[in-house]
Amino acid sequence: MGMAASQARLLSITARMTDNENSAQDISYSKIRLADQTEQVNTDYLNALKATKLTVLTGFNGSEEVYTDISYNLMTGYNTLAAGQQYVVTDKKGRVLVTQKQKEAFEASNGYLNGFLAAYGYSQADIDVTQNSDASDEDKALVEQKIHDAWDKYLTSVDLHYGDEEHGLDFGFVSFSNDPYDGYATYTDLATGETKALNYEGTTQEQRELYDYAVALTEAYYGTSDSANKLDTAAKAENQTFIAYLTNIFNKMQSAGYYVEEDETKTLKDNAWFEEGLRSGDLQLEYYSATEKKFISTSIDSDSSIQEVEDEREIAIVEREYQMKLEEIEQQDTKYDMELKKLDTEHNALQTEYDSVKNVIDKNVEKSFQIFS
Repeated sequence: MGMAASQARLLSITARMTDNENSAQDISYSKIRLADQTEQVNTDYLNALKATKLTVLTGFNGSEEVYTDISYNLMTGYNTLAAGQQYVVTDKKGRVLVTQKQKEAFEASNGYLNGFLAAYGYSQADIDVTQNSDASDEDKALVEQKIHDAWDKYLTSVDLHYGDEEHGLDFGFVSFSNDPYDGYATYTDLATGETKALNYEGTTQEQRELYDYAVALTEAYYGTSDSANKLDTAAKAENQTFIAYLTNIFNKMQSAGYYVEEDETKTLKDNAWFEEGLRSGDLQLEYYSATEKKFISTSIDSDSSIQEVEDEREIAIVEREYQMKLEEIEQQDTKYDMELKKLDTEHNALQTEYDSVKNVIDKNVEKSFQIFS
C-alpha cells in the first residue's frame, strides 16, 4: 500500500471511529434519559399508590358497615343512605343542583308545592276517603270536618273569618276542583252554580303551608278529576317519608334557587366528576335537620357518613400501567445495550485496522528518513 493510499485509508478509519464514538455517546445519553424516566415512573407509581376515593355509608352486613363509592344519586336520592339523612348538593352560590325532572316539575307547578308533588303522583293530603267513595257517612263527616278545620286554621292565620259558611265550603253542596299546576283553588257552589277562587292571601311560609295543606285535603276529597283521585296520599304511612323528601327539595329550590347540568350523563352520572367537585369545593353538601327544619351545611371532611379510603381499583390500574412502562423502558434499554455492543465491536475492529495502517505509515516514514539520511 502506497503512502498516499495509506494516509487516505487512515483518515477514513478515523472518520468512521469518530462517527462510532458519537453514536455510542448519543446512545449513552439516551440510556441516561431512560434512567431518568425510570425514576419518574417510580415516583409517579409511589404517588399513585396513595390514591383514595370517597365512600358513603349505605348499609350494614350484620354489624359490619357497608360503604359505597360516593355519587350524586346516592347523596341526594330517597332513602339511599344508611343514616337515613337527606342531602342536597349546592354550588358556591348556594343554588341547589337538581335533576332535569325536578326542574321541570318545579317550573310546571309555578312554584306551587301541591303541583310539584302531583308531578310525582303524590298528594300531601293525609286522608283516603273521597266524597264519591263507598266510605260510611260517619267517615265522610270526619273528613269534611278535617277539611273545615284546615281552612279555619289558614283563614285565622291571615286574619280572615267567614263565619259558619266560610269560603263556600258548605259540606255536601260544593264541588271542589283544582288544577295542581295553577297554584290556586276554585270551588263551585252547586246551589247557585257560582264558581269562585280561593286565592292565597298570606305572606309567610307557615301561612303558605296551611293553605297548601287545606287545598290538598279539599282536592283529595272533593276533586272530580281522574288525576286528583289517582294521587298517592299521605294517609299511607309508606308515602309520608317520600312526600316529606319531595317537600324538602321543593322548599330548598324555592328558597335558594336551583340549576341543572346540561348533560346529566356526563355529570350527575359521572362519579369522578361529582367527587372532584366535592374535593375542589365547586360542589357542596347540605343535610336536612329535622330539629331546625332546614338544610345545614356539611363537608366531606366532617360528615360522619363519608369516609376516604384507599382506591383499590385505581391502584390496580396504576400498577398495570407501571408494569407496562417498566417493560417498555427495559426493552428500550436492552435495545440500546445491543447497539452499544455492536458499536463497541465495530470500534475494536476499526481500532485494530487503524493501528495496522498507522504502523505501515510509520514504517514507510522511517524508511524514507533512512534513505535520505
